[in-house]
Amino acid sequence: MRTYARTTKAKITLTLSSDVVCQLDALARAPQSRSRSHLVEEALRRWLDERVQENIEQQTEEYYGSLSPAEREQDREWAALAAEAARQLWDK
Repeated sequence: MRTYARTTKAKITLTLSSDVVCQLDALARAPQSRSRSHLVEEALRRWLDERVQENIEQQTEEYYGSLSPAEREQDREWAALAAEAARQLWDK
């Protein structure tokens, strides 16, 4: 789990459906939970991290999809070379 430096918090208001609030309250009552705010912040951080990861994956896919056949072959050759170098290091 990622840790974050303490920063000044901004106070906001959210409107949530009652079923979500009930579930949030149940989680907040658990001994290891700190507060509703903490739970919401952690959920949002995870969601934002997932969006960043999805963006990286999309950009990577677009990059490799844009390669010409010659560039793809060169990439395969570099990958094979790197794999062999790593294998030699690990076998020492």
